[in-house]
Amino acid sequence: MQVPNNQHVAPLPFKEFQITARKLFKRHENIALRRFNTASDDFKFVVLTLSNRRTPKLFIPSDIGKPFEDFSEYQREMIIDAMNSLSKWGRSLPNYISASDRILDI
Repeated sequence: MQVPNNQHVAPLPFKEFQITARKLFKRHENIALRRFNTASDDFKFVVLTLSNRRTPKLFIPSDIGKPFEDFSEYQREMIIDAMNSLSKWGRSLPNYISASDRILDI
């Protein structure tokens, strides 16, 4: 967009630019929000528990049913950190572990 030479365009703060860009481009959809909000309460319990281990008392049990957007920016950052950790751990596990593995070969 071209601006005539006689007009001044106010600079856009970076945080506002990020918000505007996310709204304009589908590839920047909020994956954390979508994944957290569509997850089961069991998954949310694990995520919030892991976050609480790192930052005690950040979440309370009644937070499990809340949507992602209801948390503070810091809480959302900790949720994302916990989900990233779970993702890394998930790659180290096989798709299925047999119940017969409970028997130890002695």
